[in-house]
Amino acid sequence: MSKGSRRSESGAIARRLKEGRGQGSEKSYKPWLTVRDVPSRGLSVRIKGRKTGRVHHLLSQLELSYFLMLDDIRASCVMDIREQFPLTPIETTLEIADMLSIRHPKDPKTGEPIVMTTDFLVIVTSADGERRLARTLKPSADLGSPRVIEKFEIERTYWETQGVDWGIVTEREIPQSLVGNLRSLQGCWDTDNLPAVAVPQIEQIEAELHRALSDKSIPLFQAALDCDGRLGFENGTSLWQWLNI
Repeated sequence: MSKGSRRSESGAIARRLKEGRGQGSEKSYKPWLTVRDVPSRGLSVRIKGRKTGRVHHLLSQLELSYFLMLDDIRASCVMDIREQFPLTPIETTLEIADMLSIRHPKDPKTGEPIVMTTDFLVIVTSADGERRLARTLKPSADLGSPRVIEKFEIERTYWETQGVDWGIVTEREIPQSLVGNLRSLQGCWDTDNLPAVAVPQIEQIEAELHRALSDKSIPLFQAALDCDGRLGFENGTSLWQWLNI
């Protein structure tokens, strides 16, 4: 590939850069790709993050599962979650691909090189300070594909040059029972549209939940949703009140 080609950027790349895609942090971060940019077959989802306070764009159910784990209140070391993070400038991945003698990913319609992305760049804190973790999500069944491994090698090398820990996460690393509970709870955390609840209603919620939770076989989130149904509240109202009493 010529140096002139390496310096060139397609209109789509230039537009995204101008829009600030892949830039910012926490609430101001803008993912390089959104659910509108990628055909999903119904698997993409937009979901509001509790830690960032913004809408996240997740392009697969596997990404959603991993995101819910990162966004869980118990993952207290996670400070920021940046999905669809671009490996820019594109010249860097083009050079890495040349060095490794690997075909760089291209737009199938135009044949132009595309900006590669990592599914998640996660900012965590520890006793040693702040760290960046780059994580790529992929079904374990796809790991046997030579082409998938080639693209992973470009990605791994990119992050290695940045001094960032990079790794692959498959469904095998995700506890399905935990994710199932987190999926059920997710709708209860967004309280922006929940109605104000008067003191008598709070007392009703307390009484209902104490009664329901006496049966220890019922999870809290299910008892709270049942309480919402019986009292005519929007889903999430009882759980929110219970956690903030």
